[in-house]
Parts: sequence; structure tokens; C-alpha cells
Amino acid sequence: MKIGQLLEGVTIKKALNYRDAEVSCVCCDSRKVTPNALFVCLTGGTCDGHDYVSQAIENGAVAIVTNKEIATDQMQFVVEDTRSALSLIAANFYHNPAKSMKIVTVVGTNGKTSVTDILSEIFSFAGHNVGTVGTLGYKIGRRRFEGVLTTPDPLDLNAHLAEMRESGMEYVFIEASAHAIYYKKLFGIKANATVFTNVSQDHLDFFKTMEAYAQTKLSYFSPENTALAIVNSDDVYGRRIIAANKLPIITYGIDNPADVFAINVAEDGEGLSFTVNAFDRIEHLVTPLGGKFNVYNVMAAISVAMYFGIDLPVIAKALEKIPLVPGRFNVKYVMDRRVVLDFAHTPDGLENLLSDLKGQGGKIVTVFGCGGNRDRLKRPIMGSIAAKYSDYVIITNDNPRFEEEKAIAEEVRKGIPVDYPCEIILDREKAIRRAFDYADVGDTIVVAGKGHEEYIEIKGEKIPYSDSEVLQKLSR
Repeated sequence: MKIGQLLEGVTIKKALNYRDAEVSCVCCDSRKVTPNALFVCLTGGTCDGHDYVSQAIENGAVAIVTNKEIATDQMQFVVEDTRSALSLIAANFYHNPAKSMKIVTVVGTNGKTSVTDILSEIFSFAGHNVGTVGTLGYKIGRRRFEGVLTTPDPLDLNAHLAEMRESGMEYVFIEASAHAIYYKKLFGIKANATVFTNVSQDHLDFFKTMEAYAQTKLSYFSPENTALAIVNSDDVYGRRIIAANKLPIITYGIDNPADVFAINVAEDGEGLSFTVNAFDRIEHLVTPLGGKFNVYNVMAAISVAMYFGIDLPVIAKALEKIPLVPGRFNVKYVMDRRVVLDFAHTPDGLENLLSDLKGQGGKIVTVFGCGGNRDRLKRPIMGSIAAKYSDYVIITNDNPRFEEEKAIAEEVRKGIPVDYPCEIILDREKAIRRAFDYADVGDTIVVAGKGHEEYIEIKGEKIPYSDSEVLQKLSR
């Protein structure tokens, strides 16, 4: 691709040594630069791409995109912000695939994965070709591929979107994380609609304050990023989006007035049932999805589906047989104990999970941990929540990364009353086995934090591990 085409739409402050050269690839890692590449300098938390320009040129970079003028004879383009420039360049390199499909983004602390997966099932049932991008990787139709980040970096994201376009996808549902918004990974892609689920404490290691974290998510709701907001009216931050009145808005909720709302919510071992009023159309829904928090996720998906013209009775039929979202409120029965496997890894997520199970009969034994090199403030809070709703708590490992495993567990333990029945077992498989020793027939064992993940990350190494596989071994 000619460099002039590649830079289309990018605001360039200064161009030096310009010639309309052919570009073979785009890189932001100097080690991956190949001959005739365009190298984009990104500034991150630990390194600055501007320091690696010489290496990029040695490896064959034909041009550099930078925030500041670099002392080099090579072609360079100085821009205001290389991150937004990279997003536009990546889209141009793949011939702007997002413009060929309808894009729905999902923003929020909890529920993003569930909403995108539910949407995928509803739209597929209604006869549409759909793709998803998020925590579970990316999916093209029924084919699922492994991913690394909730929202991939712009080059990977646009490569996935181009693959979806070539495969005939009509709709793509994308999880938009707070980090992705902060780093402008979706810059230049205007969504047809955006769902807001909720905001609760997470990632304060990066954002420092709840207000900064929340404001990052809320900043996405502008006419530049999306044409429509579909908002949880029961969430305090959702109501801020509604009050800002920057976009056309559809609301969903239970406790506050909404365009889509639920009544008569009931839950049993088979899933959820409730009556939904959606734009004054009424339907009784039954779904195998468990957890009352999934009522919100379903209503969000209903709002999107009806906006795009799918009839409510069709949606109801899709929800009747919908597969469980991997690692999200997955219920298994092992040795006559109910086991709930869930990705809950935030205070709000854990409280939603455990409060929903409380009072359903039998004791609750909770096995969970907190990740290392992440928000430390939430650790004692999650310990307190676990103790509040459980009869016994076992604190274990959950991706300690480069922190000491025991130190993380002790910080979680600080939130639990001294006289509360609790123990620390860092070996996650042994912790789950111990939960079965403590629980009686008819009790519920909650295994939280890892969900679909198939590894534990320790000191930079991803060691194969799966909660599901442990439960399979116990059920033999």
C-alpha cells in the first residue's frame, strides 16, 4: 500500500523527507519491523518507542510516525498522538473493514463478555452472520480463536475485522475495555450502537481513582465513537450518561424507569425466568442462563436485537436454548454438590454472584483469589464480601504474576473477620478439593476468578491449569 493511502485521515503536523513509498506492513514493535515497514512510535508505561527508531530503521523501516521530530534522514511524520494515528493507519492498512459491517461495542466493568456472547447467539439464531471480539478471543460464526487482550491492539483488531469481512459477517460485537478506550484502540471506528453495563471498582492500579476509571469509560459515549447508547438505568454511572444527553439513548433496567424492563424475576437450578416489557411489547422469557445479574445482560441484548429489527418472540426462542457463556455462572453437579464456576474477579462481580446464591439452600463454600500486579485495594474488600455471603472461605491463587503468592492471600485475608472460618491454600487444585471436604451433599461450592482461563500466570510463565478440568477429575 502507498504511504499516502496508509496515512489517509491522519492529522500530520510535519512531514519530513516525504516520498510516496510502498509500505509492506505496519509495526509498533521495532523487533518485528521488516523491510518497507511503517514504524509507529508508542509511549507506554515502561518504554518509549521513540527510543527504538534506530533499531526500526536498521530492520528496514521506510518511514516513522512519531510524536516528536527525530534526528534521522529517514522519512518521518510528526503527529499529535501516535496512538490515535496507529488506529487510523491500522484501519487503512486493512481497507477499513469496520465500515463494511455493523459494529456494536460493549462498555462496562462486568458483563461485557456475557452480553457479546448472548448477542452472538440471538443474532445467529435470527439468521445473521456474526463475529465477536473480547475476553474469550474472537469468533467468526461458530469458529472461536484464541486472543490475548479483551480488546486487541489496533493492528490485531483490524486484522480480525478484515477476516470477518472476508467471511461475510454482518454484525460484530466488540468488548471495549477501559484500557482500550484510554489507549484509543477503537479510534476511528464509529459503532452503530454501544451498550453500557455498569461501573464498579477495578484496575485502580492503573487508573488510581474510581472517578478516573469511570470517566474513561464514560468518555466513550460521544457522537464520534457511537451512534447510539444502550444504557443500564439502574447503574449510577449509567444515569450520568443519560443525563449528559450527548447521544440517542435506549435504557434498560429493573428498579428505574426504562425502555426495556423486567418483572417477576425467578431463578431455580434450571436457570432464569422473567417477564420483559420491551418498548411496550411483552414476553415471558425462560433461559438456562443463571444468576440474576444475567437479567441485565439479557435485557441489554434484547435492546440491541430489537433496535436492529429482530422480533421479541424470535429473541425469546433464542434464549430458551442458549448455550452457557464459557466461565460465566457455569453450574456443574459434582459428588452431589452444586459447583458454580465464574470469572468474577471484582468486588461487584463477586458480590453479585454470591448474593444471588445466598439463601438458595445449603452452605456456600467459596474458593477464590486475587491477581497479582493489579488493584491491591480490592483484595480485602473481596475478602469481606466472600465472608459476608459464604459459610466458609478458602483463599487461593489467581494469576499472582510477579507478586508473592502468600502476600496476596494475606491481603485478601485482612478483609475477613479474625474468628471467621477461613483458610489459605495456594495450590488451586488442592483448594478446590478441600472445598469438597468441607461441603456436604446439597451445599454449593463457588469457584471464582478464573472462569474460562486455562492457565495460572506465575513470574511471567503461563502454567497450564483449568478449574473445569479439576472438576472433571473430581467427578470421575
